[in-house]
Amino acid sequence: MDNQEIYEFKHTTLRSGVLDQYLGKLSQPESAQTEGRTLCVLTGLIGYPPEEVLQVTRFSGIETWRQAQSHGPDLGLAEKEEVRLMRSISSRPKELVPAEDRRAVYGYRRFFIRPADLEEFVHCSENGIWPRIEAQDARILGLWATLAATDPLEVVLLTGYHGPAHWEETRDPREL
Repeated sequence: MDNQEIYEFKHTTLRSGVLDQYLGKLSQPESAQTEGRTLCVLTGLIGYPPEEVLQVTRFSGIETWRQAQSHGPDLGLAEKEEVRLMRSISSRPKELVPAEDRRAVYGYRRFFIRPADLEEFVHCSENGIWPRIEAQDARILGLWATLAATDPLEVVLLTGYHGPAHWEETRDPREL
């Protein structure tokens, strides 16, 4: 498993009023020792207070992730953090997200499926839904499943949109 890239999904609840300070510290160059690469940092999660932050970081393997835990920043700004380790199960995410693929708003969707349906779920996503959504100028950031073998299996999809109205337009396949 150490040769398989893993993704850390870190959901942080900050103390009130420290969001800008937290984001400023996150934007500092990452330590070369951790070898983690931040894929995205999302704030303004619908249904959550402004102090909620989701950070997705790619690691080259589980051992690299373990080493990063001892080098991680002690920001002292969080009330709590929740971390889930996931693996990419599709052709995304890209190694680097190019500027033209970045969007102002991201949809964070969680699905719970039977493990036996995973292959078909990925196929239908990549070959059925994604082409239509991307034809409407949305961008799929990635599709991940938890490392833990569970039934049902949790699958996470991140999709970028220009704004809430753009997200609504993609809900109607007649908009093509």
